[in-house]
Amino acid sequence: MEKILASQEYPEIGYKRALGVIQLYRAYGSQRLNDACKRALDTDACSYTRIKNILKNNMDRMPQPEQSAPHIPFHDNIRGASAYE
Repeated sequence: MEKILASQEYPEIGYKRALGVIQLYRAYGSQRLNDACKRALDTDACSYTRIKNILKNNMDRMPQPEQSAPHIPFHDNIRGASAYE
């Protein structure tokens, strides 16, 4: 809720969207709503529409993807983006 409220320029719009997210528990239940909000926070996609789509597409029931290691291995000869500034 904090991210939704902070993302809006006008607080009234943020309140309406936050209330809409809270109302989703009626259709999907509180456990599914909590799981969907956790997934939205992990992917930094905190909005009413994204949370509703996560619930609608049953993505909250899918296992969370594990954090993968970077695709470039660490090596002394590999320079990062800062070397080209």
